[in-house]
Amino acid sequence: MRTTRFTTAAAIALALAGCLATAGQATAGTASASGAGFGAQSRAAGLTAAQSRTLQAQVDAQLAQEGGAQTAANEVTLANGTEILLVLPGETYARDLDGTAPRTASTLAAPASCGSYTFCAYTGANFTGTVKRQRLCSETIDVRTWTGTGSWSNNQSSGTRARMYGSAGELRYTTPGAYSEDRNGSWNTIHKIDAC
Repeated sequence: MRTTRFTTAAAIALALAGCLATAGQATAGTASASGAGFGAQSRAAGLTAAQSRTLQAQVDAQLAQEGGAQTAANEVTLANGTEILLVLPGETYARDLDGTAPRTASTLAAPASCGSYTFCAYTGANFTGTVKRQRLCSETIDVRTWTGTGSWSNNQSSGTRARMYGSAGELRYTTPGAYSEDRNGSWNTIHKIDAC
């Protein structure tokens, strides 16, 4: 019995080490290393080899710009917990590829990319484009590089408000309590968002 437990523990430790090694590759910044573990997700999402390379190049650019680790074929997770979900080539809405339930573009209803207890900011109007999601009240979403028309969804616990700040840290806007949304707003004066 003692040998079995040790063998099981050793197997778990080896598996965990393999996962950590794969996660370390995710930050390497090269298409071949960073997308190595996500080819099956891309294929399951119906992407061609060329589309998969395009998506990986976008993920690599996101990693170079903001850091973090690649956590799905189209997702980067930052150290503060912000998830950045990229739109698949040829689509309009970002969608989860690592979820337990399969989703297709034809059944996706915006803002399905914004789950419960989450604040989501979108680069485009009507919940289109790249989405940054945050669930942690102790952390912020950085949108200082975003300009033009975008949107947001406050899908946090009932009544929770998010605050948006300008370049000098001044409060620019406080959202209505959850659930609330703005399908067509400007990011021009917003630099960061406190989710709650």
